[in-house]
Amino acid sequence: MPATLELLPAVQADYPTLAAIGREAFRADALAYGKGPDIYENPAFLLPLLRDEPGCVRKLAAGGQTIGLIVTYARTAASRWLGCICLLPSWQGLGYGLEAVRLLEAAYPDVRQWGLDTPAASEKNRRFYQKAGYRAVDESEPWPGFRLTVYEKRL
Repeated sequence: MPATLELLPAVQADYPTLAAIGREAFRADALAYGKGPDIYENPAFLLPLLRDEPGCVRKLAAGGQTIGLIVTYARTAASRWLGCICLLPSWQGLGYGLEAVRLLEAAYPDVRQWGLDTPAASEKNRRFYQKAGYRAVDESEPWPGFRLTVYEKRL
């Protein structure tokens, strides 16, 4: 990793940058699956989170540049759902994703269980989350023919 990664609070003024990162980061998924996640299809979902949910949206910065974002949701006092983690494509494959997971877990020291879902057909995502310590626990099919693998990590 050439630059130190930082996990920083995101504010409403960050919205245009975060929305653009989400579109770029998930463009390949949208092409592969016919549709992308919310950050790609409707990034405006970030606006109420940025306004009303402190800590729910975090930005990832390296070398003074915002290169990604993370969206999480509280499930209980000891568990959170990782709704989105993404990096600009030019920053992927350099170790920043695993570092982002490490920083996220450190930011929530009381959280003992993390969950997420990712396209079942994405070998790259599956390898990433398994390397980060997640294990597959379930599958869902949000629309016919599109499967998600549900992952969990217990600390």
